[in-house]
Amino acid sequence: MSPLGRLLRHWELKLLSIVFAVVLWVFVGSEDTGEAIYTVPVEVTGVPAGMVVTALGAETVDVRVQGLRYVLAQLEERSLRADLNLRQARPGEVVVSIRPEDVPVPRGVQVVRVTPSRVRATLEPASRPKAGRK
Repeated sequence: MSPLGRLLRHWELKLLSIVFAVVLWVFVGSEDTGEAIYTVPVEVTGVPAGMVVTALGAETVDVRVQGLRYVLAQLEERSLRADLNLRQARPGEVVVSIRPEDVPVPRGVQVVRVTPSRVRATLEPASRPKAGRK
């Protein structure tokens, strides 16, 4: 029998075994993911000019991340932060959402949830230094 004849003999079973191998590879590869929860600091950004943050409802938030186990094993909690953007805030008490997109993470890691997802902040005008008396 020729080599081509041997290759084409029982081609249905050979094709089925290739499909099975690919499905198994995808299944095993996707099972190599995990989840972790980190407590990360809230970093205030975008404070309007002439304003200061006088109170912050939460100094830290819990961030649940999902990703490949080997990437999560290399992820250090101290390298993470949650950005609290106050660019649109007005003076007084405001409640600002922290979305998963506000937590920068390395490639291969996805932020699933931030708890609490809303943080209260108080903004007040910056005090101007008083002129010295003569």
